[in-house]
Amino acid sequence: MIVLFDFCSIPWWLTWLLPFLLGLGIGWLLWGKYKAITEELESKIIGLNTRISELEADLDACKKQRMEAEGNISLLRGRLRELEAASALTVGAKSVEKASFSSQTGVVTDKYFAAIGIDKLQVIEGIGPKMEEILKENGINNFAVLSSTSQEDLRAILNKYGDKYRIIDPNTWPQQAGLANDRNWKELITLQKALDTGRSDTPTQGETDSKLEKFLIKIGVIRRWTQDDLKAVEGIGPKIEELLHNAGIKTWKALSETAVSSIQSILDAAGPKFKLADPETWPKQSELAAEGKWDEFQTYQDFLIAGKEK
Repeated sequence: MIVLFDFCSIPWWLTWLLPFLLGLGIGWLLWGKYKAITEELESKIIGLNTRISELEADLDACKKQRMEAEGNISLLRGRLRELEAASALTVGAKSVEKASFSSQTGVVTDKYFAAIGIDKLQVIEGIGPKMEEILKENGINNFAVLSSTSQEDLRAILNKYGDKYRIIDPNTWPQQAGLANDRNWKELITLQKALDTGRSDTPTQGETDSKLEKFLIKIGVIRRWTQDDLKAVEGIGPKIEELLHNAGIKTWKALSETAVSSIQSILDAAGPKFKLADPETWPKQSELAAEGKWDEFQTYQDFLIAGKEK
């Protein structure tokens, strides 16, 4: 009998090699499948992390937009209060009887009241934006109400908002508000200069700044100049000031004592580009500045155009 294949003739080591190779092949196939699954999962994780980062970025953007929106709301609320104050100003304008200078018409105005109104509580020394908001939340909406609110009631309001408000001294607020309500601006500025950030327990010798005065300077209602700055005179700019200096006129007093004809001669000698300058009011303006009569100085300037009387 012919035997085509004899298992007995197979080497012994081959009988061990074949199962090993078979197991190795199956293991390779399983490892390849696991690797593919792992790579797929890692790819999903990367995608999820990317999505999380995008969502976090969107959340930050939303937070910023919310903060901007809240800021805009606060601004709109402030604008609304300003409009309400302006409306009250329009209604009460007929009763304003604060005299100001006008060389021709005698117009009656109160620029401070026009800028401040009846409820800009922040001009009170010791009251900031947050404090003004707190007061208005508690029904203290204008100077009249604040002036009639007792120190005890103000202290009770502050105590409701935590320890950081307990150190605030509201004792002078009604007095300041009373002056503002009565439009005694000069007295209010003088009082504020004697206060240390509004505190009643640390008075000064009138050496501190007035919050009302700083506010009015900031918005351009009143101006302050360095001593003998000739540019303070309406109609005088840097070039004309240089001409006057070269002619020996370097102080307000000197300019106030210079005849208009002499000033005109200085301008004429400087050439045709200064022919539009009119020095008619310069000595009078300089006299007011030299004497420190700033209220009269500014009131007078309000009725000038390029240094000329209207």
